[in-house]
Amino acid sequence: MSENPGFHIQTAIIFATFALVFWVACFSNKRHLFPGWIAVGYTAALIAYLIDSTRSSSTHIAMIYASTGLFWLFSFALTKAIYIRCGSAFPVALTSAMVAVSVSLFVFLTYVAPDISVRSTVVNVTAAGLLALSLPPLWKTRKARIDLALFVIIAAVCTTFLLRVVIVYSLLGLTLTEQTYAQSTYAWIFHFSSAICALALAVVLLLAAWNDMVMHFHGKSNADPLTGLLNRRGLEGVFKSNAPEDQDDSYVRSLIVFDIDHFKHVNDQHGHAAGDKVLQRVAKTAVGLCQEHGEVARTGGEEFAILTYWIPVETAQFLAQHICDSFRFIAHPELGSSQKVTASFGLAVLTDADSLDDAMKRADEALYRSKRNGRNQVTLAEVA
Repeated sequence: MSENPGFHIQTAIIFATFALVFWVACFSNKRHLFPGWIAVGYTAALIAYLIDSTRSSSTHIAMIYASTGLFWLFSFALTKAIYIRCGSAFPVALTSAMVAVSVSLFVFLTYVAPDISVRSTVVNVTAAGLLALSLPPLWKTRKARIDLALFVIIAAVCTTFLLRVVIVYSLLGLTLTEQTYAQSTYAWIFHFSSAICALALAVVLLLAAWNDMVMHFHGKSNADPLTGLLNRRGLEGVFKSNAPEDQDDSYVRSLIVFDIDHFKHVNDQHGHAAGDKVLQRVAKTAVGLCQEHGEVARTGGEEFAILTYWIPVETAQFLAQHICDSFRFIAHPELGSSQKVTASFGLAVLTDADSLDDAMKRADEALYRSKRNGRNQVTLAEVA
């Protein structure tokens, strides 16, 4: 090991700690691959660092190849994690081409024209290039501060990978050999900058993983597990949104509530599994017909609500009637070809003073009038 074993031990502990943290995050929710790929990256970085920090003139070339490959795997794994997080297609062809060219150069500079200085430049440029592939999807999908922070820190790390070879070879004018590498200024700069980059990256990546987990569980708490629609809590969150600036007075929000007619008979005659299928189809139909007009929520067993965006009252009425008419044409194989499902609707136009409870109460009263008047119809609530 080089002249400062304490530094090497501390750096190895950093890599090992964050590798463990991300492995724990991965196994706590195996469906989230983002922390899993980061764990792979930091595990590879740990092994690569241990190999390189114990390197000497007698180190076998196979170990040097291993440490280089693991260093590149670190960049690759982090980039793969970013693409998964952003939901983007990974550039397999470009990545394969970069790795193929780099491996060919590395072999050439090892056996054909041995030059450890140029070889180390190839190593750093390749690592920076692989990591830089994560920048386009991050920039394209940036929505929160954590996304911008990820972009900045990754760009900074890529720049560091490139700058350290520039500093060593261009500014300091150093030359390396297999015998002098372990005690060289380059080795110290490489290890020190790697430790700083690994720590900074890990902190931001950990914050990103934590943010994703919080958003995931927040989304689950606001969603109905059967239909995937908003639940009552999620609807309340949407209700609090403000009107766009300079909104035309003829554009208002409306609350449409509907209740599937005779749904108890569906469950009693065909079972709850069939009832669940009916609920899912009804939900899917409502969402498809609403499109950009509003948010659909499931507020109870067979009860649903649609909070429209700012649209004319006439549009809201047409929307409610269109959904009402469409339900009769949904095929439900579990119920037989002759049984159709309908729903009764109530529509309330919101005022500035309305709470969600106020609007629900008025819309429910209109819905009950629809039921009393024969069901399968839309009733407009009285003005508040």
